[in-house]
Amino acid sequence: MTGFDKNWSNQSKASASDRLKESLRPQGPLKPRIETAVNKLQLQTSKLDTMITKMNERDAALFRRVVDAMQRHDADTAKVLSNELAEVRKISKTLGNAKIAIEQVQMRLSTVHDLGDAMVALGPAMASIKGLKSGLTRFMPGADAEIGNMQNLLSGIMMDSLQGSGMGVELNQGSGSDIDQIMMEASAVAEQRVTDKFPSIPVGSVRVSAEGHQQQ
Repeated sequence: MTGFDKNWSNQSKASASDRLKESLRPQGPLKPRIETAVNKLQLQTSKLDTMITKMNERDAALFRRVVDAMQRHDADTAKVLSNELAEVRKISKTLGNAKIAIEQVQMRLSTVHDLGDAMVALGPAMASIKGLKSGLTRFMPGADAEIGNMQNLLSGIMMDSLQGSGMGVELNQGSGSDIDQIMMEASAVAEQRVTDKFPSIPVGSVRVSAEGHQQQ
């Protein structure tokens, strides 16, 4: 092999090696991409806030109507309205759980400063967001696509983290204990907020009023 051939061969090998390294290089700085993910989550939080406010207003209006119906001794109307109010509160609880879970994910992502942090935070975060999809799509048109976009963004960051560390970890999965902890915290806070904010539905009073009305 001539000297020219050897040099050409070495350059080709170097080029192939460089291309491989380039393909494995993280796509862009980590911090701006994390900030983009946090901003997208913040957008969903704002939308949830709007929906929760509407549910709260609906809750208050229905509760007033239940009280009015009871004052008129209209047990049938009070019962129907109480059932509707119970459904509204179920929706409010679902939305509240989703909001708090997203806020927990935001907090985790805000602590990410390097690839090691990303690997610890992103697994549970992605699993939490995936778990929100089925609940939110019932109440938020377009939530499925938006959550999908967030998952893709986080998946890209996670892939960069895995490539940077040389570890092979299945995407969209996190520590079961971490995920459970996020959801337990969200559920507990949401439950307390609902208890503090909303008066209880006077179902027992409706029954008593109905019995009293029948005796008259």
